[in-house]
This record gives sequence, C-alpha cells and structure tokens, in this order.
Amino acid sequence: MQKANLQLSVRLSLLLAALCAVFLMIGGSAEAEGPATVPAEYVVESGDTLWGIAAANVGPDQDLRRLVADIARLSDVDGGSIFPGQVLLIPTT
Repeated sequence: MQKANLQLSVRLSLLLAALCAVFLMIGGSAEAEGPATVPAEYVVESGDTLWGIAAANVGPDQDLRRLVADIARLSDVDGGSIFPGQVLLIPTT
C-alpha cells in the first residue's frame, strides 16, 4: 500500500511539474512577442525634419536614433529627405 501511494505521489509531482513548465513557456513566449501595434500616421508639414518628428514622439526609454531609423524604414524614406504632405508611419510602443 505504501509503495502504491509513493508511486502515485511521484506521478502527481511529475505531472504538476510538467504543467508548470508548459504554463511558463506559454507565458514567456507571449511576453516576448508583445502585442501587435499599428503605427501612427503623421503628415509632414513645412519645416519638419525626420529628427524633429522623432524627437517629438520618442518615449522615455527609447533611443532617438533607433526611432529615426524605424520611421525611415516604415515610411520608405530614402536618404532622410521628407517633404510637406508626405505621410510618415510612426511606430507606437
């Protein structure tokens, strides 16, 4: 009887450990991906610069240089040249 109880206890412990591992993997992957975000649109005005637009939209924990590069990449900006009326895509956090 004791041997049967011990085997049951070991099996339940292994099952519990496996379930915990699965939940940790599921939770970890969801945090790593993060929610999908839709970029904000910004219409360039006369006198705007890519750096100025990025500086106005940079978050406290963001790198300004990275944001400039991301805006240029998302908006297909070549050589950093923008013009009034152009629609830029600003990544949101």
